[in-house]
Amino acid sequence: MKRNEWRYSIKTGFQSLGRHPLLSIAAITTLALMLFLMSAFVAFALNANHLSKIVSQQPPIEISMALSAEQAEIDIVEDFLQDNVFVQMYEKRTPLQNYEQFKEDLGKDELWKDFDYKTYIPHTFNVRLKDPAMADEFEQAIDDLPAVHEVMMESQLMAFLDKVKYWTARVGVIAFIVLTLIATLVMTNTVRIAALSRSREINIMKYVGATNRYIRIPFVIEGATIGLVGALLASISASLLYSEVAKRLSPDPLTAPVSRYALLPSGRVTLILFLLNILIGILLCTIISAVSVRKYAKV
Repeated sequence: MKRNEWRYSIKTGFQSLGRHPLLSIAAITTLALMLFLMSAFVAFALNANHLSKIVSQQPPIEISMALSAEQAEIDIVEDFLQDNVFVQMYEKRTPLQNYEQFKEDLGKDELWKDFDYKTYIPHTFNVRLKDPAMADEFEQAIDDLPAVHEVMMESQLMAFLDKVKYWTARVGVIAFIVLTLIATLVMTNTVRIAALSRSREINIMKYVGATNRYIRIPFVIEGATIGLVGALLASISASLLYSEVAKRLSPDPLTAPVSRYALLPSGRVTLILFLLNILIGILLCTIISAVSVRKYAKV
């Protein structure tokens, strides 16, 4: 195709959007909703993976003593850990140390100004085993010691996070398929009506020798434009929402240390969402338009 033919096809594609504005708006809105929901699942999955990676770097077992535990009972647990052949290392932490670590992890020191840590935070032991396969047997032995309140195993938390990621991915795929079908139906109707409204013009172009590619390009341009606009709307909405959530859940870096468990930075997630949405939006709508125009314009 010559340059002027490309220019005419692109111009016609943009003009087609204004011929049926309500249908174009419906197509853009449906696509934007689909990509917005997909963005929410992607952002959640990214943060679940981020949290899993952080958890995997921590000691796998944490033993919490009862708040009423006496020093003699704490010493019994420590002696057990020292003599246990399965224990690779352990760290004893006082309520004050746990309190300081808690503030550092969560940030926002002003929220804990009058907090009585002695009443609510216990002694703990962080333990790493030589053989993770002995975790269940080790947990049962620890539970039998006096004043042990809870044995938290990171493997359980990791298993929970794995389930969260599993179901998030599954629900995300189902939602994406359902919304893709809806978007496909709306886009197909958009191309169908556009083709029918231009049927006389298309027939004339065929008689004067216009190629099939020349006739198809305006429809493809229209679909790609709808995909781009819908992707931008979804990306902007999802990015603004994520930035607000991340801002509310993360401490102010000017007044508090950054938490290890903070959400991923907004800039990183926003870039991923923009690239993913634009790629899927344009590709999906372009393919739908190209396939539909062959059927309804018969070219």
